[in-house]
Amino acid sequence: KSISIMSFNLWCGGVTEERTARVLAAIRASNPDILGVQEATPQWMNILRAALPAYTSAGFGRDGGDKGEYSAIFVKNERFDILAEDTRWLTDTPEVFSYVEGSLCPRVYTWAKLYDKENKTELYHINTHLDHGPEEVRMVQAHYLYDFVEGLDAPVSVTGDFNYDERTSEVYKYFTAGVLADSKYLAKDLYAAPTFHGFKNLDAIIDFCYVSRDAYEVADYRVIDALFDGEHPSDHNPVVVTICKK
Repeated sequence: KSISIMSFNLWCGGVTEERTARVLAAIRASNPDILGVQEATPQWMNILRAALPAYTSAGFGRDGGDKGEYSAIFVKNERFDILAEDTRWLTDTPEVFSYVEGSLCPRVYTWAKLYDKENKTELYHINTHLDHGPEEVRMVQAHYLYDFVEGLDAPVSVTGDFNYDERTSEVYKYFTAGVLADSKYLAKDLYAAPTFHGFKNLDAIIDFCYVSRDAYEVADYRVIDALFDGEHPSDHNPVVVTICKK
């Protein structure tokens, strides 16, 4: 059975009742099995946990515990058991609060090892948010993340706001040169569009879903650029991907 995965940068600011309703409407419309969120402040986490009782969340804030933005993972209870999970900093000391020199913020990734009750298989999902500063910082962070991915014992999917443009980024080339593939280029059905708009007409694709190239087929990839109640839910458009084991 296929698995639907959503990556959604919620935008940490402007948390109004109206925008909250639009964010929740976007999530419910796609009804993902796995949801990776970025810029999920403790306020956002409280909102999502209360509004999405069919999901269990994994991860903690980038400043430790319930402090700072989360790169959290939500998984459907009826579909998955969480076998193990953690949040790690994208540094050479991933178990403790730390950040790469030159990074504008501490950056983390959350991982969850899942048991798929439908397919009776194990898999991993990772969700992250790379730095928005210099490219060389993102490259260092990407290496730490890839080192973790290559040590896993089951197929993996990776969502996140990577803050790079695939057309110009050496980090993107690095990220797609190994065991991971950009899901949109494997998709049988494709709707690609800008993922970051900043509530303006920008054209950057900086949010991605990567998958183990040898383990998964991608049935569908789409960027959700629809308006909800006449407005964008966030300054990023969500990405939704449907994958199947080969």
